[in-house]
Amino acid sequence: MRKKRILFCGEATYLNTGYATYGREVLKRLHETDKYELAEFASYGTLEDASNNGIPWIFYPNMPDQTNKAQVDEYNSIPTNQFGEWKFEEVLLNFKPDIVFDIRDFWMLDYQQRSPFRRMFHWVIMPTVDAAPQNEQWIATYSDAEAVFNYSDWGYEVLKSESNGTINCLGSAPPSADEAYQPAENKQKHKEDLGFDKDIKIIGTIMRNQRRKLFPDLFESFKKFLDTTNKKNVFLYCHTSYPDIGWDIPKLLNRYGLSSKVLFTYSCINCEHAFPSFFADAKTKCPKCGSGNAGLASVKNGVSYEFLSSIMNTFDLYIQYANSEGFGLPQVEAAACGVPVMSVDYSAMSSVVRKLGGTPLKPKALYGELETGCYRAVPDNDLTAKEMAKFFDKSNEEQLEIGKKTRKNFEKHYQWDQTAKKWEDCFDSLAMRADEETWLSPPRIHQPLNDVPGYLPIQEYVQWIIVNVLGEPERLGTYFEARMIRDLNYGMYIEGTGEMYFNEDSYKFVRPDYEPFDIEVAYRVLADLCERRNRWETRRKQEIK
Repeated sequence: MRKKRILFCGEATYLNTGYATYGREVLKRLHETDKYELAEFASYGTLEDASNNGIPWIFYPNMPDQTNKAQVDEYNSIPTNQFGEWKFEEVLLNFKPDIVFDIRDFWMLDYQQRSPFRRMFHWVIMPTVDAAPQNEQWIATYSDAEAVFNYSDWGYEVLKSESNGTINCLGSAPPSADEAYQPAENKQKHKEDLGFDKDIKIIGTIMRNQRRKLFPDLFESFKKFLDTTNKKNVFLYCHTSYPDIGWDIPKLLNRYGLSSKVLFTYSCINCEHAFPSFFADAKTKCPKCGSGNAGLASVKNGVSYEFLSSIMNTFDLYIQYANSEGFGLPQVEAAACGVPVMSVDYSAMSSVVRKLGGTPLKPKALYGELETGCYRAVPDNDLTAKEMAKFFDKSNEEQLEIGKKTRKNFEKHYQWDQTAKKWEDCFDSLAMRADEETWLSPPRIHQPLNDVPGYLPIQEYVQWIIVNVLGEPERLGTYFEARMIRDLNYGMYIEGTGEMYFNEDSYKFVRPDYEPFDIEVAYRVLADLCERRNRWETRRKQEIK
């Protein structure tokens, strides 16, 4: 009997992003079992990258050949192609998987549900759940998967409660920290080795400079703490980026008078030397090579896990300060270094900070985000300042003891072997169907009817075109039908990544993205979907021969 064929869809497992690291660690352990035939469909992978050579499973790169203008133009035609939509069917036909699994956000994976070959494979996903309530379109998509994991216990409970049992939620399968994250043997000596005074105290955070990462509130909390304590040796360390898509860092430093109290990580583009420093503008002089090309560390100008571990080991307290998180991996990385953790008590942060034995920071309020309909947290900066003071009122010995307990909680709850075993158990539970029932089954080809009946009420019209134009009666009674009815009633729809449905709250903010939608457009949309399915089914028929 052949092995189960499992296709992983992600960024590219040789990268150092969070998604890439997760995929690499899970695939590595699945490969070691020797139970499966594995393949990877890498969104940001290229054939030319030498990193591909060491991958022990089948590798399908998604990026176009830059010398081929037709490929580049097709790749750039719709946003979801960067996640793999334009090549997905080619990969499926070549590999013919029994199972496809993906661990990314909704808008990165929903094209897999739309595939003409969806009925051929089991679909297992782990979408990011960073807030509640979940958009009904997301719930509908997740309900179509055979199995769904989440990154956190909090996210699992949200999906379980909001889907009313339509989602097969299997629990959480959280990430762990890289092996580079280990506690320093002597924290004071470690600080001295990095050029700090051994007696200073550091509150640290590692967050990209995005809107939802609440640097203004963090700075305000830290300033309130400084104003109410007699401890003048406490500093804030922000491993973040500037400029980016979030906050004006120098303006915040000036607003709160914190220029001499907040440290950052600079990384030199020329020699790759990384070093801590007070803010010295977007670019500063590198102390190693002397160039003026040292900037704040960023996604493109990053640092190694080893350096980040070294930085984290200077922290006496780690804080995650965001309005929401799908997980918040730096909390776990800090815990791996034996650093006590504080986090806003909302979204995935709630369950992570509790499992680590840290301090949940109850938000002052929640607000509804118009773009998504989800709630986001408003932190209580006064409470945070008090919790900072409470922590630093403890003796050095007490702080270190909390750190040791944090490390033990990390070892108990966040280990790659545990997480990979959950995926393995899930894959083993899914029955392998014969190729004659899937990839070698008779092709499904339908010719759309052109003779649309005279006037029909919108609901009846939608039902008619689903059956007679698209040729997929199994979509009746689903979100697909409900959304089309709603869009026809509004007379508008929106395309693009995630395909946000029409709603009155967001319309005035994203109006340019909306297009007119009537019965003729609806007919064309379904006719195009039918033609696409017929085209790929014809390709598959040729392969059967």
